[in-house]
Amino acid sequence: MHCPECGTKRSPGAATCGGCGFALATLDPAQKGGATARTMVGVSLSDLAKGPNASTEIDPDAPTLVRPGPNGPAKPVVPPPPENRTIVGMPAAALPTGAKPAQTLLGVAAPNAGAPAVKAPPPAEGTLLGVARPGIAPLRASEPRAEPEPRGREREMPHELGATLVPEAMDRLRGKPPRPSSREKLARKRLVLPPVLPRGEVPRERSRKNRRRALPVIITAGLLVVFAGVFALFYTSPPPLTASVKATPEGREAVAIECPSCPDGTKVQIGAASADVKKQSALVTLPAPLALGENRLKVSIDRPGSGRDESVGVTVHVSYRLRPDLTGLANDKPSVHVAVEAVGGTEITIDGKPAAVKDGPAVHVIDVASDCTGPADEPATLKRRVPYVVKTEGGTREEGAVDVAVGIVPLHIDAPGPRVIVDGETFVLAGRTMKGAEVLAAGKPIQVAADGSFAQRMSVSSVGSTNIEVRAKAPGMAPRLVPIAVRRVEKLAAAAQEFMADKPLGFAAFAAAQASDVGKPAVVSGEIVEARTQNHQTIFLLDVAAKEGCPKGQGPCRVRLVHGFPNPSKAGDVITAYGQLGKPFSAPGTSVVPEIQVAFTMPGERR
Repeated sequence: MHCPECGTKRSPGAATCGGCGFALATLDPAQKGGATARTMVGVSLSDLAKGPNASTEIDPDAPTLVRPGPNGPAKPVVPPPPENRTIVGMPAAALPTGAKPAQTLLGVAAPNAGAPAVKAPPPAEGTLLGVARPGIAPLRASEPRAEPEPRGREREMPHELGATLVPEAMDRLRGKPPRPSSREKLARKRLVLPPVLPRGEVPRERSRKNRRRALPVIITAGLLVVFAGVFALFYTSPPPLTASVKATPEGREAVAIECPSCPDGTKVQIGAASADVKKQSALVTLPAPLALGENRLKVSIDRPGSGRDESVGVTVHVSYRLRPDLTGLANDKPSVHVAVEAVGGTEITIDGKPAAVKDGPAVHVIDVASDCTGPADEPATLKRRVPYVVKTEGGTREEGAVDVAVGIVPLHIDAPGPRVIVDGETFVLAGRTMKGAEVLAAGKPIQVAADGSFAQRMSVSSVGSTNIEVRAKAPGMAPRLVPIAVRRVEKLAAAAQEFMADKPLGFAAFAAAQASDVGKPAVVSGEIVEARTQNHQTIFLLDVAAKEGCPKGQGPCRVRLVHGFPNPSKAGDVITAYGQLGKPFSAPGTSVVPEIQVAFTMPGERR
């Protein structure tokens, strides 16, 4: 027998269920299979105790009893119901006259008090109310059993209201093997169902599960990002090229590129400027200087043939700049400027002098007038090397030099010479320079021929000394300066006496003169051996007499005279020339002879 409350198998002789504590009715061993072991409706415990032959006298307080007969199907015992009872499961006609149902008694189990054993009838069809067990006869033996209404298909077992029939008992009635108990089922397989969450908790629970699932993915992605950052920070591949700022010999700014992967003939380009790579290096001259600080440049690399072409971005840092400036060459006194720029906190010293760069760019001036002064038949080069020392804000010290190299325009003066004395109002300025150059005399331009020659008559308005500067200039070059001293006198004889007061060099002195004596005053007398005129000049070859210092027995002593005036003297005439010592003259096939730049001449020997 099993507990009708929870279905737990009952222990023999137990009065209560071991699973739920429900009170179980005690059965007599003689009543095996009896119907009293089931829940019955309307059965009084006192009537069950009296047995089948008990008196039919009805106790007013006793409940209605429906029980089986001793020798056959169950026969209802119908006591006259009192006013406070209701007999359930009995037709209304069977109630005594005047009975007033007022109470229903359900679920009273018959005591095990000498009731005869009742065989279980076959299962009946339909649903009975108030019947303790299927198969019990109707309340009245004379009435036929009511057939149940069909409900689609026949059911194997009836459903009883008010009666409890455990599955184990049904299996025994049908002859099926006993089912395992609930505990045995749980022992075989324990099924744990998830808790039922309220409607509002479902989305939150799903979001929590999604967060739990996404958390490992997020952590893995974060670790990958950190690893990539660390890898990029500590691992740097060698750049395909490096760039730095340099100055060209012409003073322009350029970017020096070193490209180990570039073969010879590779073309590198920055903007519109380009250069070819030779021995893995190239110098790209920029059209304009870079700005101070960081400069981001894009370098295009065009390798020859089927080589890989690419564009590489490089950063060039310019913390300071020392740039030669040639605009000062146009000044009255030619000069070269060094422009100095630097970022804050940088100290620069140029040629031993500090440059003030705190308030902006500074200019260091270099006077080059001496390099540009004096006649020259051929172009020359002006070269200067200006050392500097730079101390950056971080304490770094750098030393270098600014190299300046610029060409000087040639200028040769034929007339009147470097120093001239006239007694007239005019003289001729003649000479030559390079093609395309411009010539100025006393600040005024004069006409220059296509071949670079020029000749201009100059006037001297009054008696006295006048210094004239002749300047030849050309774009991108340093000018050439030739000063001319012009003196106007009333009489040349008076000028001769003044000239001798300066103790000029005689033939014996300037014949043995050195290069350092060039430009010193000199005087000589002799006979004209040869005379000719060219380029507004008169050139004499003079034979010096022994009394003028020519050593005896050494043959004739000759002197070359160059006078920048038309001179009427001719060969065979004796003249005295006053002027300054020039460079020795050497003609092909002849010996070297001294030369005098004549300021003026006087006829006859000097006294």
